[in-house]
Amino acid sequence: MTGQKTDRSMTKDRSDDTSAGGPGALRSNGDGQREDKREAIVAAAARVFKERGLEGASMRLIAREAGCTTGAIYPHFGGKESLYAEVLAQSLASLQQAIRDATAIAPAGSQGRAGIKAFYDYYRAHPLELTLGLYLYQGARPVGLSEDLDRSLNRSLQTVFDLISDGLANDGYDDTALRTTNGVAQAVGLLILHQTRRLRLLESNVDEQMTYFLQQL
Repeated sequence: MTGQKTDRSMTKDRSDDTSAGGPGALRSNGDGQREDKREAIVAAAARVFKERGLEGASMRLIAREAGCTTGAIYPHFGGKESLYAEVLAQSLASLQQAIRDATAIAPAGSQGRAGIKAFYDYYRAHPLELTLGLYLYQGARPVGLSEDLDRSLNRSLQTVFDLISDGLANDGYDDTALRTTNGVAQAVGLLILHQTRRLRLLESNVDEQMTYFLQQL
């Protein structure tokens, strides 16, 4: 009987240790701290890439921005290319969610327009993320990333296009791929003209131009 009581007591003690910060909690906190550190590095890298681009960035600059040493980054990322890919992957994931949310609440017959508008609105609100994505391409060839990383990002981008295309299909359109390409190209083109202040030459407002396009879709 005494032994059984001792076993139960020990079990209770171990349980209390875990819930109140014992060994189990320490392992959990360690995982959380590692993830927090990883996200801090990604955020710092995004700021450096936005300011200097992929070629102008360095692991030293990213470490300085993150408030750590370069050695603290390598357990999380193999180099600045993998960091760049992670920044873009997170951006595309947020874009995908924005499109999903917009199409989910769109009235019947307007999901495609809602998807294109969500694409436009996202990059309108996050212009530097659009700049980061477009920086990968100089001429016809992607630069700065390995083929594996480039393929992974292209799959994420394809998901964005598929979400818009699915919305258009639900609206009853047949030529969904063409309309998706047209809508994305229109949004990106207008945003580039806006960011480079070229629309001023036409005395045109970027939001009004996008609204007009969507009305004609």
